[in-house]
Amino acid sequence: MLFKDVIGHKDTKLQLIKGVKNNRISHAQLFLGIEGSGNFQLALAYAQYINCENIDASDSCGKCSSCIKYKNKQHPDLHFFYPTAVGNEVKDKPSSRKLIKPWVEFINQKEYFTLNDWMNHIGAGEKLSKLNILDSQDIIKTMSLKNFEAKFKVIIIWWPENMNIECSNKILKVLEEPNPNSIFLLVGHNTDQLLTTIISRVQIVKTKRLSDHEIIQGLIKKEGIPENLAKSLSITANGNFSKALELVNTPESDEQFIDVFQKWMRICYAADFLKIEKWINEIDKLGRIAQKNFLEYGLRIFRECMVYNYVTPEMNRLNQKEEIFNENFAKFIHGGNILEIIDIFEHTHTAIWRNANGKIAFMNLSLTICNLLKSKP
Repeated sequence: MLFKDVIGHKDTKLQLIKGVKNNRISHAQLFLGIEGSGNFQLALAYAQYINCENIDASDSCGKCSSCIKYKNKQHPDLHFFYPTAVGNEVKDKPSSRKLIKPWVEFINQKEYFTLNDWMNHIGAGEKLSKLNILDSQDIIKTMSLKNFEAKFKVIIIWWPENMNIECSNKILKVLEEPNPNSIFLLVGHNTDQLLTTIISRVQIVKTKRLSDHEIIQGLIKKEGIPENLAKSLSITANGNFSKALELVNTPESDEQFIDVFQKWMRICYAADFLKIEKWINEIDKLGRIAQKNFLEYGLRIFRECMVYNYVTPEMNRLNQKEEIFNENFAKFIHGGNILEIIDIFEHTHTAIWRNANGKIAFMNLSLTICNLLKSKP
């Protein structure tokens, strides 16, 4: 992938290029950003750049032998490790090595993607995905081999947060003392879910949320959709290009969320526990991925309430239906409860991500929201 094909991140690209020109290439880097920010794509473009045979001032050449192999994800010195689970492709003891063929097929088909997209591709659905001890053993073995042809052997670890404890502990030493001319590029999204010992061994490259303008231009360029539709989708995407692409194909998803969210807030304010229990039974049917997306949607609405109350309504990033709801709902969200609301939502999101019981998690969340909605500023 070329830098020019990565949406946004102009300053980060310049920073990475400058580091290569000045021969300051860290042996272990963590490309950190929200899912859909383009951190994987940026890491891949960087890997291609440092091994390009004819780099110029701003990008890889895209034509040399190394660039062509990188484009097809077939370079012998480029290695990927990523979360896996039992599914249609592997029935027992999954690992990155066992799933390399569907992985290469997947990332060649989709420039921007999510972990959920990958799980669906291998038929694993909502099963818990992990990088496991088999992956760490393969990483160590890969590190022991000499480079085939490239100046740098590159190991890209996608979603390092999903490394189990055995895998994390195994790769600590190679992160600290890598072989010469070998580079680790970790592509992560949440440092809270990474071992501090891993964080201390990497240089962090932060990737910001994409701006509305960057998402609009990306959608027009890559999807060929009208500008007015791209503008509408960019508001809901909130800096996440993968979310924007999802909305191109399923634009009704957030429309469904606003109805579910409105109903939930009303019964929580009324403290109608019978209706809350019924609502929880319905949300439990959505599945883990949809529940996570719903919680992220709810967090966005709460934050928009704070913008409405403390900044200016003109700064809100809401569609028409959300605006109508927000006009009445925002008065219940204020400085006295917003931090606790965000905290309990993020706690529930993490619990669902870790495969906790959805009914228990949403019941605890609902009871907390019942109290917080009636708290005073």
